[in-house]
This record gives sequence, C-alpha cells and structure tokens, in this order.
Amino acid sequence: IQQYRWGLVAHGEYSTRKVLFYLFKPDDEFPEYIVKLVRNPAYNSRLENEYRALSTLWDKGIGALNFLPKPVFFGYHKELAILGETAIPGKSFRKMTGNHPDCPYARLVVQHLKELGVATVDPYSTTPDKAASTLKRLFESFVRIYQPNREVQTFLEKQILSIASYKGIFPLVFQHGDPGAWNILATLKGEVFFLDWESAEPQGVPLWDLFYFLRSFAVALARKAGIQDALRGFEQQFLSNNQFSRFTFEALHDYCHKLELPAELVEPLFYTCWMHRSLKEANRLRQNQLHKSHYFNLLISCIQKRDNPQMSRLFDAGF
Repeated sequence: IQQYRWGLVAHGEYSTRKVLFYLFKPDDEFPEYIVKLVRNPAYNSRLENEYRALSTLWDKGIGALNFLPKPVFFGYHKELAILGETAIPGKSFRKMTGNHPDCPYARLVVQHLKELGVATVDPYSTTPDKAASTLKRLFESFVRIYQPNREVQTFLEKQILSIASYKGIFPLVFQHGDPGAWNILATLKGEVFFLDWESAEPQGVPLWDLFYFLRSFAVALARKAGIQDALRGFEQQFLSNNQFSRFTFEALHDYCHKLELPAELVEPLFYTCWMHRSLKEANRLRQNQLHKSHYFNLLISCIQKRDNPQMSRLFDAGF
C-alpha cells in the first residue's frame, strides 16, 4: 500500500454507508483498488457476503465475463470488516445512459444479467412447492408489517399458490440482489460493471434482478423526461405502449428463453419481487413511515392496474 497515493470518501447520512479508500499508482488518474470499511460491526455481514459472492463467482470463472470487480483481500480492523477490490475506471450508469430506452449500456446490463443466470442456474436445489413455502413466509411477514387490505392479501396468496401448483422445474440463480442503476458503472469502452454485491444470494430467485434493474432504468428515464416522482415515472414507462415497454418485453422474453422459464411464472415472480422489496425497505422505515414505502406503493399500484393491456403483454414474455 505504501507505493500508492490514496483518497478518502466518507459520506454521512446513513450508518450503513462505507468509508472508502481509493488507491492510486503514483502517476495514474484512476485508482487501481478500492478498499471498503464498515462504520459499525453490525454491518460486517454485508462485506463478508460481498467477499464470498465475488470470490465464488471468480472461482466459477464468471469473472471472465467482465462485469464484476475482483476481490483482492478481506479482513478486520478493530472488529470492522474491510474489503479490497479492483477499482473500475468509469462513471455512474445514470450519467452515461442517454435519454432513451435503446441505450446500449442498458442492453448490456440485461445481457449480463442473463449471462449470470445462465452460468449459475440450478434446476435441482428446490421445487415449486418449496419455493412457494419460502415466499409464503415472506408474505406472512409482509402482512404483519404493512397490514394490506384483504384484496391485496388474497391476490398475493393466489400468486404464490400459482407457483406451488406449477408442475415443472423452478430454477434458482445467483442473484446480485441490488442491481439498481446506482450500483452499475459504465465505462468509455462501452462496458458495464455491477458494484456492491453485499446483498448477493447464491441461490436466488430468477427474474428478480432483471425486474429490479428495469424499474430503476424506467425511473431514470422518466426523471430525464422531467417526471421526478419515482412511482409515477415507473407507471409512465411500464404501463404504456412505448419504446421502453417494448424493450422490457424483449428483455424478459430473452431472459426466460435462455433459462427456459415458462410464461406462467413471470406474473407471480413480478409481484413477489415487489413484496420482497417492500420487506427490505421496511428495515429502514419507522412504523409511521411505512405508508410512504416506495415498493409497497409500487406493488399496490401494479395490483390495481393488473388489467392494463401492457401488463398482460409483459406476463406473456415467458419461454
């Protein structure tokens, strides 16, 4: 480390945010490594998980697909987890993407999510019934925390039941867990990299990463068009017959084709994705703020607009 210049970034606002050290070679403009340090031992598990996830993917040869940083060391400093990774010279996806849905960076993100799914797909570790049982437990937590009305509860129960009754294979995939536009770096060479693998899940749910990225991309496009409200931006992009919705259908169809996911699983995975996101968001909301949950309100909006022709078209995108 002594041969490197270094820079420090220590933003406040959230206790979960890491202290970041950037290590530069003496004459280089871009850092060669980034070192992450938690602020509180309570969050050690996040960096531990990121190190395991990246190490696993590189051991499997997936690092050669060139969309993730490489871990270089991991340890603890005064009981605080510390993780070193290769730094990627690039800019935020949200700054690099153009104000149109045919952005080549967005297409590359979709391609890499598909490649990650294909390279890690596991068709044998679970069954539709077991997957539905896990989702049922999440649903029970969702009901306890958000207390949705009976219509919403009945609708979600039917979605989970449709998974339980599916007679085919329910594949698991390696999930990034948080592939929003803010966690994607775009390079001038036309590459994209997924950062922050703290929420990675080696046996994750298919399509959830793709849904999550598409939502964040829709919101980014809407904001560039002057719509600042995230929910309104999502609805404007997803529920209209426009270039973005056509891009979304193409992305879903290609993903499902490669993983051989049938159309009947697309709809329940879509709604349970936002149910799961609502639960994760609840961890940082006070009781009196739950009604402001973005993902809860997104889920409710999608349920209320489930008869929208564009929604029906998306759910026909399966293999």
